[in-house]
Amino acid sequence: MRLFLALTVAFAVSVGLAEAQTLSLTDRTSTKTYTVQELLADPATRDVTIDDIVYHRAMTYRAIPTAELLKRVNAADDDYVQARATDNFSIAIPARLLKTVSPNTEAFIAIENPAAPWPPLPQNKGKTSAGPFYIVWRTSGVAEVSSEYWAFKLAALTVTDSPFRRWPGLGVDPGIAATDPIRRGLDRFVAVCMACHRFNGEGEGTQGPDLGMPMNPVDYFQPEALRKLLRDPSSVRHWPDQKMPAFSPESLPDADIDAIVAWLSYKAKRQH
Repeated sequence: MRLFLALTVAFAVSVGLAEAQTLSLTDRTSTKTYTVQELLADPATRDVTIDDIVYHRAMTYRAIPTAELLKRVNAADDDYVQARATDNFSIAIPARLLKTVSPNTEAFIAIENPAAPWPPLPQNKGKTSAGPFYIVWRTSGVAEVSSEYWAFKLAALTVTDSPFRRWPGLGVDPGIAATDPIRRGLDRFVAVCMACHRFNGEGEGTQGPDLGMPMNPVDYFQPEALRKLLRDPSSVRHWPDQKMPAFSPESLPDADIDAIVAWLSYKAKRQH
């Protein structure tokens, strides 16, 4: 009887926790909230198999297309969607990418079924999975899909203006040519770095240091050391609670690293 009661209580607690797991979807006028159970039962939810860059293997998920979810709020193609995780990770994703449905690119919100939990995240040493909600991508090497757009432990999606409008201090002079690496560097900083870093206080990232103040990295790193740090921080230094991952040449080509350094150098000169 005691064992039966203990199992009953444990089951009730697990159900309560599952019911408490929610994803909020917010535009400029309203918020919708979905539970795990509601999204698992949604008619648009289906099985998808993804080459998962976080788990480093093929994974099959119950998932709902982000294009379907964004039909339920007011999200223009030139808007961005701020994805926020329970661990304060926050990244702005172009709404047009999340709304794209093509053989080359499609995004989904994977939903973890409490009855069939996902494996622990590789970097979490067996503690927690990517759930309960996780943005995954079916993509054929589309460069615009940053590795940071694979947002796990997702808690909220908020339709907002682009980072370039929200934080104008990131911008570059209008006279800088569209083809200049400085502009590419700004684009890659927003897509790759701003999930964890702010620049001169602008942005939402809190997991890493501000890259504009009190000093810009180009002021205290040799150029080659800075490039190595951006490629693989562990190749340059170790620090407690290190979170910054290594980036493969596929997810962050050498030309993009050079462009980020070019943008940082441009901003450093304007501060001096």
